[in-house]
Amino acid sequence: MTEFSVSQQLWQMIQMVLWGWLMMFSSHQKQSFFKMGRWSYRKRTAGDFLFCVFWAVSLWLILLQVSGGLVRNYVVLGLAGGITVYQLFFRKKLERCCRLLAKGSLFIWHRFWRILSWPWRILFETLFMPWINRVRKFWKEKQEFAIAEENIIENENKFLS
Repeated sequence: MTEFSVSQQLWQMIQMVLWGWLMMFSSHQKQSFFKMGRWSYRKRTAGDFLFCVFWAVSLWLILLQVSGGLVRNYVVLGLAGGITVYQLFFRKKLERCCRLLAKGSLFIWHRFWRILSWPWRILFETLFMPWINRVRKFWKEKQEFAIAEENIIENENKFLS
């Protein structure tokens, strides 16, 4: 088993503090995306699940990189310290920054998909909309005919009574 010097242990602890801070910042950013995007419950649940899976794999990989995969007390304390520092000192200060990042990212995302889907929308409107309008018109006429037929039958029943 490899023993680390005190300076290596402090460096690993500082790395884990930064990693915990980054993890909390990304969690805060994710919550801002949920609020700004007005995501449904299903999207939020899927987003939370993927977020947890991503950070679990990332934490495992960073532990392999930082301490050779060993979970030591100073590594856990560093991670907890980074989370605590972010929650106590930075959460309120970075709220506006997270909202601006979320708004900007969502704006770019919507514009990207609007540009990317433009040829498909034109194709849909020119090829499929005439057929869809014909089917709608046919169903509307069929419903009107059925309503008119019901009225005729009701009127005949009233007349015979």
